[in-house]
Amino acid sequence: MLKYLKIFIITVFLLNFISCTNKEQESLLLDAEGGNTDQNDTLTEEIEIIDNTAQTIEMDEVELTVEEKLSAELIEVGDRIFFGYDESTISDESAEILQQQYQFLIRNSELSITITGHCDERGTREYNLALGERRASAAKNYLISLGISSNRISVISYGKEKPTVAGHDETAWNQNRTAITFINSN
Repeated sequence: MLKYLKIFIITVFLLNFISCTNKEQESLLLDAEGGNTDQNDTLTEEIEIIDNTAQTIEMDEVELTVEEKLSAELIEVGDRIFFGYDESTISDESAEILQQQYQFLIRNSELSITITGHCDERGTREYNLALGERRASAAKNYLISLGISSNRISVISYGKEKPTVAGHDETAWNQNRTAITFINSN
């Protein structure tokens, strides 16, 4: 019983404290210069003050880090290539994307990258890890053949463990048979 009485007293105290705080906040309206204003001011005047100090932030004004800008540029040139079922050969379309990645890497010679190999959900875990490795290595070898130093490129296979798209159909499987290029953090 004493426990419930303590809880009741604490609850009443907190409610009273919150009520007093809200009343104090309502009576302390500030004008644009920061001074107190009469409570007879209208809500419209308060809104005008708020509107005068509010600023619209445009996305162009948001400052991105160098790493974020480079990652956005890599995505724009193409950060992934796709493979056919049970394949690790570079298609003509993938070769074009890798050539764009090559140009990006030439412009940004201080960067190193990681290429991750992915597979669809079909096949065993072990088989897909090996296939993902072959896919990532095929992309790496293509970039090396264009002139990128091998010590700037690492590969990781995720097999079927990190799908890009959830699903159990041909559309999802097509999107998950990929090699994705990431910029390594310095």
